[in-house]
Amino acid sequence: METQQQTDKQTTEKRKLHGLHPRDYEHPFDKQALDILEGTPGFEYVSKKMFEYGFEQLYKVEFTGSSIRVNERNFPDLYKTYQEVTEILYMDQQPELYITFSEHINAFAAGVQKPIIVVTSACIDHLTTDELMHIMGHEMGHVKSNHVLYHTMGRVLNTVGGIVGQMTLGLGKVVFTGLQLAIYNWQRMSEFTADRAGLLTCQDPNIACSTMIKLAGLPKKYYHKNIVEDFIQQAKDFEDLDYENISKIAKLLASRNRSHPWTVVRCAEFFKWVDSGEFDDIMNFHENRQVEMKVSDSDKACPNCNYMIVKGNGFCGNCGKKMVWG
Repeated sequence: METQQQTDKQTTEKRKLHGLHPRDYEHPFDKQALDILEGTPGFEYVSKKMFEYGFEQLYKVEFTGSSIRVNERNFPDLYKTYQEVTEILYMDQQPELYITFSEHINAFAAGVQKPIIVVTSACIDHLTTDELMHIMGHEMGHVKSNHVLYHTMGRVLNTVGGIVGQMTLGLGKVVFTGLQLAIYNWQRMSEFTADRAGLLTCQDPNIACSTMIKLAGLPKKYYHKNIVEDFIQQAKDFEDLDYENISKIAKLLASRNRSHPWTVVRCAEFFKWVDSGEFDDIMNFHENRQVEMKVSDSDKACPNCNYMIVKGNGFCGNCGKKMVWG
């Protein structure tokens, strides 16, 4: 049986975004939630403990220990697509790429100093090349924005919440609960930033939306149907429910422990960003820039571990040290 990747071709040649910086496409919800998270009591303590106990490395070992590493020899077409994604987003390093078996379309990033990106076999089987580029670009967006350590913190709190909830890593229960809520909220909001990175990679909001539709559970027999417009209308209908207070409460309760925002809302955000003109402004500005591949001068190295920090971040995404910006 031929996979989706064997039967489709990339629709257009993608534009390289020279000098692209994560602040260029950061979603305002992400920044607002991050400020709240980094100001939450106990955050600095727990982020340092994450580094001290090596939780971040444990997740990386778990992902690499049972997955297939992609290189130019074993998956040449896939590797070429991945290299293009790296170039489009102006990455200063190319994370290693792995494939893991799953019947569900999914991907994730792990590792801070030497990050990796893992895509499921369902991504290869069910996504077109452009859709796969969106998924890869989304995960590279997390890496580029220094999201990985905080995402790992969210995984740890979610996975061992019962045990850690009793131990609280030396924190009081009330403080620990407040930190959990803050990190879950930021984790959802950070997905909007990574979604923008995915859109900058595939460079077509309809492709980004079709990827979301498949993530939402579109049956394979309907892949040939163009239902993007109906899905956008569904997103608008969903937003209209906000005018009813009972729906607001229902949304809050339903999203409290979710790691990602609702798929229809993510899809609607693509088109809001495009309609605002910001997407085209970024594409046009960075495509025409002539710059060398280097870390932005506005970023700086952590004085504790030398990890490069995106300007404005309150804490080092590797060791958890609090940052002071001049």
